[in-house]
Amino acid sequence: MTADRPLRTSPTVPEPIRHRRTSWSRDPYALGSYSYLAPHRLGTSVRTHLASRVGARLHFAGEATSSEAPATTAGALSSGRRAAREILRTARRGQSVTVVGAGFAGLGCARALSDAGMAVTVIEARDRVGGRVWTEWDGDLPVDLGASWIHGHKGNPVTRLLKATGGRRVEFDYDSVAGADPAGYRELERYVEGMDEHPRADTTPISALLPRNPSPALRYAANTVYAQEYAAEPHELAISADEEGVGGRGGDLLLPDGYTGLVAHVHGDLPVRTGAVVTAVEHSDGGTVTHLADGEPVAAEHCVVTLPIGVLKAGTVEFRPALPETKREAIGALGSGLLDKLWLWFPHVFWPADVDVLEWPDPLDPGLWSWWLNGYKAFGRPVLLGFNGGDHARALAGASDDAVVASAMDALRRMHARIRGTGPGVRSSPMV
Repeated sequence: MTADRPLRTSPTVPEPIRHRRTSWSRDPYALGSYSYLAPHRLGTSVRTHLASRVGARLHFAGEATSSEAPATTAGALSSGRRAAREILRTARRGQSVTVVGAGFAGLGCARALSDAGMAVTVIEARDRVGGRVWTEWDGDLPVDLGASWIHGHKGNPVTRLLKATGGRRVEFDYDSVAGADPAGYRELERYVEGMDEHPRADTTPISALLPRNPSPALRYAANTVYAQEYAAEPHELAISADEEGVGGRGGDLLLPDGYTGLVAHVHGDLPVRTGAVVTAVEHSDGGTVTHLADGEPVAAEHCVVTLPIGVLKAGTVEFRPALPETKREAIGALGSGLLDKLWLWFPHVFWPADVDVLEWPDPLDPGLWSWWLNGYKAFGRPVLLGFNGGDHARALAGASDDAVVASAMDALRRMHARIRGTGPGVRSSPMV
């Protein structure tokens, strides 16, 4: 699953000069990073149930509704376009549509409807568009705080967006790794071999394939393969979650220019009402009314809801009348995963400059700060981008920025010492 390369490092690990952190579970308009397929009797059909319209006027889109590419920008974009086609099959030109959410799903839907001559109102709770696609800038360095990659770039609709914008791309090599523990991956492969043929893959968690008391090496490998990929732990993931698509074929692309240009391209000149929080959606055969927190009703003949699965599960938006049981079951069955990032800027590079990934198999807490993107190779800057998923991300979500940075730096120092052979890799400060 991954190859190991020796680390070539400088003698010291400097203090970071600045940082940028995400905490998606604390964002009230996300309440998680992206959806995952939990063990449930509905299996993979749960996404089809979530995507289905309610009556003739209420429609749903978003990465969680995508059967082909859930948890990806490709799935979000395609789902929005699918909802637009659903409306256009019966609607007349000039009819009104409210789109709730200005992420990739909402913008993709609104763009398709607007281009077809519909009167579209896009409502967004945040003060920006993009949703969980979110790029900030540090000088000329794009700091992607949400999506970073295009997964499966061949035949992917987001790759076509990238071509349209002229954005740069870098083929990411997950096997270009320093610091990995190949033994852990070999152990994991032995346990999960043949999992795609499991007779109850929809209702059985991946953890059922693993030993009750996994070794530290196995815990580290399972964290990298599952928590870092699906934002959920093996006991939370259905075996069939490992078979869901990503939107295209081939390898993944990293975007040196970030996602900004792609969001701007889909957004175009679409008017978006930002800072508008939706509290309720009324729907009937006669039309829809979307209610805002300031009391304003927004009437339209159709409404497309693109809320993240975390928000749907929290029930912060009321549906009148209540959604059908099948829809509510689908919302309850899907999980809202958590994958958080920490960007660290350093005065110089102290890690190998020629690898894509640094891994850290922490002997005391396998999986904590286990996966780092080498920003020097990707962006030409002395930057490291660390990830935590699942339980580790949840444990850190409520910690202060200082505590999170201290925890990360402790891991980097012990990783550095272990690989240089100057220390046993023992933690020097309490884990957050």
